Amino acid sequence: MKPLRHKYVILLIISLSGFAYTMAPSAAASKGAKASHWIEPIKGEITDQFGTRGGKHKGLDIAAPEGESVVAAAGGTVSKSYASDSYGQVIFIKHDNGYETVYAHLSKRLKQKNDRVRKGEQIGIIGNTGISTGTHLHFEIHHGPWTENKKNAIDPLTVYNEKAFQQNSVHVHKGSSDANGTITVQKGDTLWKISRKSGISVNRIMKINALANSHISVGQILHLDEREAKRRTYIVQKGDTLYQIAEKMGVTVQHIQQWNDLKGEQIYPRQPLTIRDDHSS
Repeated sequence: MKPLRHKYVILLIISLSGFAYTMAPSAAASKGAKASHWIEPIKGEITDQFGTRGGKHKGLDIAAPEGESVVAAAGGTVSKSYASDSYGQVIFIKHDNGYETVYAHLSKRLKQKNDRVRKGEQIGIIGNTGISTGTHLHFEIHHGPWTENKKNAIDPLTVYNEKAFQQNSVHVHKGSSDANGTITVQKGDTLWKISRKSGISVNRIMKINALANSHISVGQILHLDEREAKRRTYIVQKGDTLYQIAEKMGVTVQHIQQWNDLKGEQIYPRQPLTIRDDHSS
């Protein structure tokens, strides 16, 4: 019985050694996911997160102004750099820590396959190429190599704090804002620029000002404080016209068009229209 028992002990030791060996690479790789090993590829507004679209969205969408630089999240070697039907202009980087990252929808690629890149080095310019509905960076992190089914994809927000992507500046254009919490749009302004300088998210500014999209015009007054943007909502009824609604609410057609970003006079039943109490333009 003793020799048999001895044999079982040896087999157990071998099994445990093998288990420890197979677990070691994963443990080592997980260390590469520490936030200190990474830098944000761009600063902007997260517009879509990992796991949405029925679980098919395997990265972060980060919106930022046109022309903004995209940088390498960590040091490594460019594994792919090409124009894709879906990703658009895209760059893949294999990192020294065992991960691979993807930077998609670029307007311009500044690195080619096999180029070595440093952490924080510019690799491209944000864009709207491929299957994309607006200027943004689609950013993926893979724990291991990128595969077509993206089985190794991980949520970037397990590595980054969501606030890390936001700009820290809290100022607005000199002379363009007032004590009432409003800002007058200047030439060259975009919602992204105003958001970055005011520290208020684009979505928040759009909500406060009841903007249907990100289009703004020179001279337009934007509220940065929800308390200063008193408004009511009118639900369009069948047969309503803008002229009837304006008369009923005591405002002008032009105001309704501006508050709701209407390009013409066409409206439809059950459409919500913002009506401001202070009649600000």
